[in-house]
Amino acid sequence: MDTGKAVEYWRQAIEGPGEIDPEAQRLRRGLSASWTQEGMLKVDGWLDTPAGQALMASLDANMAPPRDGDTRTSRQRRHDALGNLCRDWLDNGTTPKVGGEKPHMVLHTDIRALQGIAGGLHETEDGDIVDVDTLRMIACDCSISRIVFGPDSEVLDVGRKTRVWSPAQRRAIVARDRHCRGPGCRAKPRHCDIHHQEQWADGGTTSVDTGKLFCRPCHIQEHLKERLRRRIRSRT
Repeated sequence: MDTGKAVEYWRQAIEGPGEIDPEAQRLRRGLSASWTQEGMLKVDGWLDTPAGQALMASLDANMAPPRDGDTRTSRQRRHDALGNLCRDWLDNGTTPKVGGEKPHMVLHTDIRALQGIAGGLHETEDGDIVDVDTLRMIACDCSISRIVFGPDSEVLDVGRKTRVWSPAQRRAIVARDRHCRGPGCRAKPRHCDIHHQEQWADGGTTSVDTGKLFCRPCHIQEHLKERLRRRIRSRT
């Protein structure tokens, strides 16, 4: 044991917990979250020792060593690990159902936004606008409900919710790819989306042959490349 720890144990034995006061931590604990104009969620807060230890242990377990070519900072890798934790809990945890469904992200969009054309409808359930490239990435691996509106915004038809990828297709793609197919990445399937190599909104098919496993960071990179290709095509 180093000298600093020995002194701290001795001080607590004589004087009590000092700065490490569970009751003070309980009163100070809290977490705030607010959306910025750039569409990012700013998180700030204080976690007590048990919650902080649980969070760091969970993040560490989801942060694989950086692979060759991985340019993410530690902060960015920690961010991605937290996203994986949340998505895994929502997808696989014992989450309570609300209105007959598990908690989930809801986006409202029109077909033009799914084709990468901004200016129509592409927003969250709370009314926050989502850029079309992010929308297309999320639509790669999600469930879709068709809602048809009349001229006065009355609902004419609500289609049955369907998965873009069926569970059987996902199992087949996981069995084939085994891990993220990004360069040098071996992220586990549970942390991966299935990417349409040709977007279904652009006429691509939803088949095992056209699907590919990508973890969220690699999936984002793939869509950034796709956006660049679209811009190049539009200028030629």
